[in-house]
Amino acid sequence: MSNSENQQPTNAFIVATAADGAQVQVTLHGGHVCSWCTPDGVERLFMSPLNSWRSDSAIRGGIPVIFPQFASEGPLPKHGLARLSQWGLLESSQQADGSGLLRLGLSESAATRKIFPQAFALELRVKFSGQNLNIALVVTNNDEQSFDFTCALHTYLNAQIAATALYGLNGYRYRDSADGRRIKQADEEPLHITREVDRVYFAVKKPIIASGRQHSIIATQAGFADAVVWNPWENGCKKIADLKLDSYQHFVCVEAATVEHPITLAPHASWRGYQNLECVTVV
Repeated sequence: MSNSENQQPTNAFIVATAADGAQVQVTLHGGHVCSWCTPDGVERLFMSPLNSWRSDSAIRGGIPVIFPQFASEGPLPKHGLARLSQWGLLESSQQADGSGLLRLGLSESAATRKIFPQAFALELRVKFSGQNLNIALVVTNNDEQSFDFTCALHTYLNAQIAATALYGLNGYRYRDSADGRRIKQADEEPLHITREVDRVYFAVKKPIIASGRQHSIIATQAGFADAVVWNPWENGCKKIADLKLDSYQHFVCVEAATVEHPITLAPHASWRGYQNLECVTVV
């Protein structure tokens, strides 16, 4: 597939399609995956209908890239700079196995140095086909000194929250930001979301399964040490201008993240983390 066949700007989106019909849409604003449809045409990511799409605003939904700071866990602006920066398209192609591949890149600039003075390069690799979406984030230190960072893929999964249960989190230590950032031990399996949930689960090693009536999403990760589960519930939606009041009913964030222990990256070294999402039909 040639680039001209695989990239079709649609309202600032780059659209890529795998041989089996699976499709992904990205925007260079934020290096942001905005849509993932499996070959049956079903959208698997949540996107808020209230996005402003302004260059000075983060996109609500899809898969935001969080770098070099998760949330307000440091002196930088919330969630860092990657989600507000203009990325470049490095590659759009169809692989020999029929999967689609998009590669997006971001390097330091005068604008990023005002926030994060280090020389760096980011690459987001989006590979997809069938029922699978694999998102890899590669961070390279182009500086002469090491730097620390935290990061995440802030994935919003389409879900009917009343019928969704999360498996695979029991037993982990976690920080509960909806309860004064207290450190707790997970003791419920599955987790049903019936109120605001804002948790960082530490040292996650097992898949997390978001199970619904008709399908489940199995989220696996590597490189990223932690996982975040977030749903703002009704009260949270009231405080977030780009979410409808009932948006909490339609998504859950299951994020691959490194939060508790920042990554120290040596000069001219690279770090890689990925999240793989697999959609499985419930029978």
